[in-house]
Amino acid sequence: VLFNANGLGSSCAIELDNGKCFTAPFSPTPMTKAECEAQKGALGIQHCYYDIDYWAGAVKQCNGVGNMPTSGDLAKIASALYVGNPSIGSTSNVSSLTYAGNASEYGLPEPYFRVWSGQEYRSIGSYAYNRNFYPSYTNWGGAGRNGSSGFGLCLGD
Repeated sequence: VLFNANGLGSSCAIELDNGKCFTAPFSPTPMTKAECEAQKGALGIQHCYYDIDYWAGAVKQCNGVGNMPTSGDLAKIASALYVGNPSIGSTSNVSSLTYAGNASEYGLPEPYFRVWSGQEYRSIGSYAYNRNFYPSYTNWGGAGRNGSSGFGLCLGD
């Protein structure tokens, strides 16, 4: 179950039922390809592809790919944002949902948004995995890292 702690003495804005918590969502500042290349080892990035890389910017703000949500974490968040808390598999695409309209409680825009995971898409490195949230469905897939529409979440305390 997900809840909003409103930052009350904690960096935990979103908490999952497994005790994992995440900071408030943020729009990442992009990294350049040169910045990505210089920091990729420390951040756990495998490839640097774009000169404007929003996903790498999210990774940097989270201090590494290991501090970003997994596909399973994003599926749990998705479950909480649709009526009836449907069971959503970590890489499942689920349709015929009814959006609960509570994303704004977690600092996310409505009715559509994307949240980056810490996982690069395939070996080419120009995409990263994310979960998309729409009014009637959610899907897991890859998006170009140069797109500014993705939000970042970092592991909190």
